[in-house]
Amino acid sequence: MEIVDFSPVKDTLDKIAVQLITLMAMCALAYIGAFIVLRLIKIPGQLAHYISTAVLLVVMYYSFVNGYIPGIQSAQ
Repeated sequence: MEIVDFSPVKDTLDKIAVQLITLMAMCALAYIGAFIVLRLIKIPGQLAHYISTAVLLVVMYYSFVNGYIPGIQSAQ
């Protein structure tokens, strides 16, 4: 049985992994940052979670459409 050589796709997979980690980090920072700011201006906790989740979804959509997908297409 032959050993399969994955070296041609290694660079592409590395780029995709870095972009995915960046996407997750941006989403986490957006949620945490929005939640902290909302709590500092005395918004109730439950409402702060809802608004922070909305911010997280907006950042996820924007970064996925404008960053992650074009990065994958350029890697091919």
